[in-house]
Amino acid sequence: MATALCDFCSEPSVVFRYPAQSFIAYVAVGVAGESVGDWAACKTCHELIKAGDRPGLSERSVRTLLEKHPEMQNAEAELREQIADFHRMFFANQVGAAMPVV
Repeated sequence: MATALCDFCSEPSVVFRYPAQSFIAYVAVGVAGESVGDWAACKTCHELIKAGDRPGLSERSVRTLLEKHPEMQNAEAELREQIADFHRMFFANQVGAAMPVV
């Protein structure tokens, strides 16, 4: 069985899930990327969400992505914008409070 990853920072220690409606996250060259259902969150990202710290959540997401993929450093500004957009779409489609993962 695959380990669930945090949908915000990709940490493998998911402890909460956020109910969300599915939505189209992007369309590029005729290909649509869809976010399907609930989003998983690690403890740190959950705490940022709970505190309403959306800038902190985006910063954590960008930082952890660039730590795992330093070759993407040149695209940091674009990544920041895209991640902030994904998070806005998540919050617009969230349909309930966080639920512990058991």
